[in-house]
Amino acid sequence: MGLFDFTHTFQDIIYNSTFRQWITSTYPFMLLTEKMLIIIGCIIVSILLRFAFYKWKSKFLVIQGSNISSVPKTRFRKRDRVLFYGRKMLRKVKSISGQVHGQGKKRKLVIKFARRLLQMKKETLPQRLNVLEPPAEYLEEELITKDGQNVPPDAFYMLQSIRVFGHFEKPVFLRLCRHTEILNVHAGSHLFKVGDLDENVFIVQSGLISVNITSIDGSIIPLKLVKTGDCVTSLLSFTDVLTGHKKNYKTVSAQALEDSIIVRLPVAAFQEIFDDYPDSLVQIIQVVMVRLQRVTFTALHQYLGLSTELVQNGLEERKMSPFISETKNESSMFLQQETSINNKKLEPPLNHQKTDQKDWYLKIAMQVFVKKLQLDNEDLLLGKVEVRKIPTNTYVMQEDSHKDAALVLLLNGSMIVSQKMDPEGLTEAHMYSVNPGDIVGGLAVLTGEPGFLTFRADRPSVISILSRNTVYEIMRVKPQIVLPIANTVVTRLSSFVRQVDFALDWLFIESGRAVYRQGEESDSTFIVLSGRLRSVITHENGKKELVAEYGKGDLVGIVEVITQTPRGTTVMAVRDSELAKLPEGLFNAIKKRFPGVVSTLINLLGHRILGTWQKPTISKTLDTRPTQSNFSTIAIVPISDDVPLTSFTYELYHSLCSIRSTLRLTSEYVRSILGKSIMDLNNEYRLTTWLAQQEDQYKIALYQCDYSFSSWTQRCIRQADCILLVTLGNKQPTLGKYEKDIERLALRTHKELILIHREDSDLPSNTVEWLNIRSWVSSHHHVQCPKRIFSKRSVSVISEQYEKILQTEVNIHSDYSRLARWLTGTSVGLVLGGGGARGAAHIGMIKAIQEAGIPIDMVGGVSIGAFMGAVWCSERDIIGMTRKASSWAESMTNRWRQVLDLTWPSTSMLTGQYFNHTLISALGETQIEDLWLPYFTITTDISASKMRIHTHGSLWRYVRSSMSLSGYMPPLCDPIDGHLLLDGGYINNLPGILITSFT
Repeated sequence: MGLFDFTHTFQDIIYNSTFRQWITSTYPFMLLTEKMLIIIGCIIVSILLRFAFYKWKSKFLVIQGSNISSVPKTRFRKRDRVLFYGRKMLRKVKSISGQVHGQGKKRKLVIKFARRLLQMKKETLPQRLNVLEPPAEYLEEELITKDGQNVPPDAFYMLQSIRVFGHFEKPVFLRLCRHTEILNVHAGSHLFKVGDLDENVFIVQSGLISVNITSIDGSIIPLKLVKTGDCVTSLLSFTDVLTGHKKNYKTVSAQALEDSIIVRLPVAAFQEIFDDYPDSLVQIIQVVMVRLQRVTFTALHQYLGLSTELVQNGLEERKMSPFISETKNESSMFLQQETSINNKKLEPPLNHQKTDQKDWYLKIAMQVFVKKLQLDNEDLLLGKVEVRKIPTNTYVMQEDSHKDAALVLLLNGSMIVSQKMDPEGLTEAHMYSVNPGDIVGGLAVLTGEPGFLTFRADRPSVISILSRNTVYEIMRVKPQIVLPIANTVVTRLSSFVRQVDFALDWLFIESGRAVYRQGEESDSTFIVLSGRLRSVITHENGKKELVAEYGKGDLVGIVEVITQTPRGTTVMAVRDSELAKLPEGLFNAIKKRFPGVVSTLINLLGHRILGTWQKPTISKTLDTRPTQSNFSTIAIVPISDDVPLTSFTYELYHSLCSIRSTLRLTSEYVRSILGKSIMDLNNEYRLTTWLAQQEDQYKIALYQCDYSFSSWTQRCIRQADCILLVTLGNKQPTLGKYEKDIERLALRTHKELILIHREDSDLPSNTVEWLNIRSWVSSHHHVQCPKRIFSKRSVSVISEQYEKILQTEVNIHSDYSRLARWLTGTSVGLVLGGGGARGAAHIGMIKAIQEAGIPIDMVGGVSIGAFMGAVWCSERDIIGMTRKASSWAESMTNRWRQVLDLTWPSTSMLTGQYFNHTLISALGETQIEDLWLPYFTITTDISASKMRIHTHGSLWRYVRSSMSLSGYMPPLCDPIDGHLLLDGGYINNLPGILITSFT
């Protein structure tokens, strides 16, 4: 049969009605027309002819090869032959095109087409992000040489031990050294016994000391092991000696477990120094009170659930004086309602008939304050003491409040002291009752910290108030009044708290120092009072991996202590940190005395285990930020002088305030509060203490740095849990003038690059260049700013403008709100799954989310969801997204281009060229790093048989890979490692769990 006869026979078949009915019934979407049938027939014929030709050629070559002599001949490989003839043709084209001058228009077009056809340019890939591992120092402790290598051991260890009392000038320290005494204690001997006078500070120069307590039944319970460099002392006993109330050891003793050398420092040595340096007395007493509240009470109450066990509730009831009892019944004239003592509108007025009574109460209050505060006369109190009559249920001072701090003297009536038993305050524990003649509030006045207890009048009462500012004014004239105020606090504490005070340690860990190391014995638990810690595990191959980060209020190392296993990780300080150390012996003693603590520990341990189970195993390519988002201090650093730093900080402050209580700190504000010389080195302790108080009062402290590398800028960087490097996104990528200094100063601190843009700016294009020159940056954020940000005005004018803006409602859809949610760990993520054409419903879903007022901070997608998510991240507008998605969907219905994309189905039915063209038309040559929102997509790596997560690189390529169905589209080659990538839906069609690593 000839070719002509075959063609007519095929034509008769395809025009046969029976054949067409069979086609349409089997494939209803194929409504064949005559032209389409002819085209399909031609394609089939051409394929058959080509197949027959190759068959004939292969047989001819076999026959011809059998006739040729078996002598081997050198021949070109096919690839070499093609390369040879290709270069030859290119040389001819170049020579011909170079000689064409002034010829016809058609000939020029032909030459141009030939040059484009034969001299195709190589594909130029955009610059890639250099994905680097964190520097070694990021996950390693800093090996610091001991500061005291040129100092005698006894002086060095004493210097380290008395740091708990604050900073001492060199003359003061030298005077203390003169009073030290070296003791040699043999193994088994007692350093001190029960009944000895408690009036010394002991520092272990070498050896090992066991601090024990004697229980009621006479058994000895180990409380703490004191190693070289540590000290044995109780700050409460220290205060007793200073106030003139020396006591004996009642239940605590210390015994040497091995031959030891001890440095003994009498507390009386401090008394001599305080006569010459009275300011040091105030500092030390304040530090002791701060340690009592932040370490002892925090550990025992917040983490072990103890409340009434902390105070003495069996004090003798004081008998009321006759002049006080006379007015006992007069208090019924006040309203029996719950009011606040600081609410001036509800203060009960004292009328003219009561003037004598008011003066009488005031006279009594002056006399009591003079006696209790050990003043010489009433001169310092004139005009500063206030007398108030308060009704029942009036809150005099409240827990966790700064506003009510004052010295309060109860003249008549009674008050109940309570404490919250849970964070919500649903239940309260009755601590003790206050009787007439008692002074309360000393702890809050001395520390400046939020109140630890709530004081409420349980019946109409009369009180006298000495405000905190007034106490400080008197303190400047007579610093010694801190001793009787501290005594009012210490005398209320139970004997159990005094035992605990011998075991608890207050540690100051410098940045880079290890708290404990992997494999060490688990002998203590740590509470983060301020600063930040990082937990790192070292695998058997020596590779280090970040496990977790801990911020203020976190409990570290509790699991290993309870389970009695060696340390599983190394924990180091990211920045200068303040910790409370609870030894294992203290835990055992508390559990034996208060069994109810065990349930609290089980609950705490259960939450830890549950949190570990819920944490997914995710590729480190995605999990680039700390495992916890409890950033409490954030430093904002301008990269260049043209960054609108003040406006940026105000905008971020406005957004953060809607989430958590936030404080904005600048150098001008701090100097206005603490004085112009506060940045001097000799005011280091005062500044650090004040900043710590602000961080305790607010959930987030926002540090605004200066444009120069000033002392304030360095302080902000040292205080920061996270550093935001702010720059203009439309500038050429450059390094800031002191960015490298920041990296050296805060090597382990988390850093983020913030690129700010105008509202009407186009999609960014050079983000990779910004990141490649900053290997120390963890990630980046694009922030579109309103026009007011870039207006050049003075700081005072900007502040006035933002005073009004701060009163307005926050736009939760703004980029500043998105950044604020990321910093606080409250981001909202959206994950779009696969489903082919059904993915068009993603547009409606996003529209519904927007109309419901739900922000979208980050997007992930797979298959069609990868495309829709990419369009949303580049547009962030439902109208623009709909327009672009509709245009792409329409281009996918071009059947003629799809037919031309058919290929020999050795790998897939289609070449994928047209599909690539549609994606490039929709997404462009954009990089994932240039999108407005954080974005990721997943693919199936058939080269390594695993899931791949893509957070950087060419956008259209990874979207194309995630949409490549096997058999229809060929896999895409990853330009980074050459692996072949297919549709991510084969592994995870809705990767919702992965978004948790972004939030």
